Amino acid sequence: MTAIPAEHDPARLLLICDHCGRADDSGPHEVWLVLWAHALANGWGGRDRAIGPHSCPRCAG
Repeated sequence: MTAIPAEHDPARLLLICDHCGRADDSGPHEVWLVLWAHALANGWGGRDRAIGPHSCPRCAG
């Protein structure tokens, strides 16, 4: 699983890169599709499913 509840706020989702482990919780995202749309706009790559695999901008580029 690469989208997990954020530690400081379980209502938010944390996206984790499957390659390097970098995490992104840069916005108040509580719904997977909203989080993924934000991540894509910021250079993340991967499947549009919460189960991944996902790559941060560094690994996707």
